[in-house]
Amino acid sequence: MSFPFPPRRLAAAYSAAAGALAFAVILSGCSTTTGHAKAEGAAAAQAATTSDSLAETTWELVSWTDANGSAMAVPGNNGNPPVGLAFLAHKGKDYRVAGFSGCNRYMGNYRLEGGKLSITVPAATRMGCPSEQLAGFETAYLKALGRISTFTLDAAGAPRKMTLNMQEGGVMTFKRGEDAPTRL
Repeated sequence: MSFPFPPRRLAAAYSAAAGALAFAVILSGCSTTTGHAKAEGAAAAQAATTSDSLAETTWELVSWTDANGSAMAVPGNNGNPPVGLAFLAHKGKDYRVAGFSGCNRYMGNYRLEGGKLSITVPAATRMGCPSEQLAGFETAYLKALGRISTFTLDAAGAPRKMTLNMQEGGVMTFKRGEDAPTRL
C-alpha cells in the first residue's frame, strides 16, 4: 500500500495543525470580558454611555413613588429574592435584564446608548401571586421597566444607587446588590 504523502510530511502536517490548535486555545484564554464601569475622574462622565457600563451589575428596588409622589409599597422578601434587576451580557453583544418582580422571575433586553437606557417590557414566568395587591404591583413594575424616560447613577465609576424616572412621572430607586457572578 502506498501513501499519497510521505510519512514524514504527513507527521509534519499533523504537528503543525496541532500546534496551531494549541495556540488558538491559549489565545482564547486571553480574551477580555466586559464588566463593571470603573471610570474615575473626568472619565466618569463617560461611564454610562454603552450597554457594557451596566453589564454584570444587580440592583434591588428600595423605593417607588408614583406620578403624584405617593409611595408604592415594595414587597418584602418573604423567602423570595428581592424585587430587582440584573444587567447581563452575553459575549459582549446580547444585553439582557433579568430579575424577580414580586411573584415571578422575568427577562428582557436592554440598551444603553448615549446615556439613554431602554428596557424591553420583560416577559415573566406565570406563577400565581398570593394576593391581588402583589399581582398588581408585579404588573405595574414590569410595565414601568419598559417606560423609563431618564435614569441616574450616584457615581459613574462605582455606582451604589440608581434612579429610574418613568415617562408618566413615577420614580424607582434601586441600591446596588451583589453583582452577577457569571455571564449568561
